[in-house]
Amino acid sequence: MKLSTILSAVILTGSILTTLAVNAKGQGHGDFLLSKRAVAALDLTVDQQTQIKSIIDELRVDKKAFKSERKANREAFRALVEADSFDEEQAKALMADIKAERFEKMLAHLKSRHQIWLLLTVEQREKLAELREKRKNKQGRHNK
Repeated sequence: MKLSTILSAVILTGSILTTLAVNAKGQGHGDFLLSKRAVAALDLTVDQQTQIKSIIDELRVDKKAFKSERKANREAFRALVEADSFDEEQAKALMADIKAERFEKMLAHLKSRHQIWLLLTVEQREKLAELREKRKNKQGRHNK
């Protein structure tokens, strides 16, 4: 494989990770559920709000750990690119680490969403599905 191809892959991976990090700072799934609008629309009890907040806080702690790993990976990529010779095996190992990290992050996110889903009553789940559908339709109009 050409050095330029590998270097392009490394740069592309870095930019994808940067984009994901920037987008991750937006409002998450659980953050919406704690908004005044959602609490009112879904008629969440105080107990449900407390449990949802606990789940979200736990996920945020996990995200901070992933953030430090991401920083270490960026530094390792930089060192790899700036080295006198390119170590393809090390690049592959770093990319495998990133893939595993993304897998763990996605798994933690899905688990937290599932835990929150289980906290909701049937009526609240239906209402949340309606809210999602309305948002989806509203976004669809803006994309045309």
